[in-house]
Amino acid sequence: MKNLLRTALALALAGVMCLAVVATSVDSSVVVPSIEQKAAPTVVEESVTATDENGEEVEIDAGDIIVTPYSEKDTLSAEDEENIDAAYEQILGTESLAELHENMDDDDTAAYLFDINVTGEAQEILDRGGSVTVEMDVNLGGASKVKVLHNYESTHWREEPSEVVAENRLKITFTSHSPFIITVSSDSTILVTEPVEGTLGDSTVDTFTSSTTTSSTMPLIVGGVACILVAGVLLVVANRKKTK
Repeated sequence: MKNLLRTALALALAGVMCLAVVATSVDSSVVVPSIEQKAAPTVVEESVTATDENGEEVEIDAGDIIVTPYSEKDTLSAEDEENIDAAYEQILGTESLAELHENMDDDDTAAYLFDINVTGEAQEILDRGGSVTVEMDVNLGGASKVKVLHNYESTHWREEPSEVVAENRLKITFTSHSPFIITVSSDSTILVTEPVEGTLGDSTVDTFTSSTTTSSTMPLIVGGVACILVAGVLLVVANRKKTK
């Protein structure tokens, strides 16, 4: 009996150690698991305005603003797809978004990644040094803080002027096009729209409990159950050998 008790204790300790290994193997970053699944924020047509290089407001067509989410990156040009992939890898490679920009906080999480492209008169205005302002319908999940980061060149990011003008409506101003992220604080719950099978995360809701915890807890649960089952099997084997 004493030997069996020692065996059980040893197996329990092994199970705990195994759980610890599994726990430390779960990836973490500052991007939510469903960022690959979300549809693009929708541009509110009547909200699009532009300011030329002289500070004069100019009317432009909302159709000149093309917003493409990361989930549809294969519809972009080769160059734009490469840029949005590079932005994604930069986000994944950080412990905190503060590594990308000094105005980011530790609990800021990248909830949306998308490319903004412009054509027509909007493009001409940006080329001349003007700016474009749009309002977007986007699920902000009641976040207390919402920010917009723009990967305007290579590894360089800047925070663009933004304002939550209504529930789930965000106004942003930009002076060039390329990848953007919308960041939210850790008190946000954002619905995933149009999930894509086989991509990161399979939950219909992202609940932010930590700005650095983005991987599913499923690997931890599965690993823990596996450890316990292995310990149980070994214990049964040891018991059978003892009773023979």
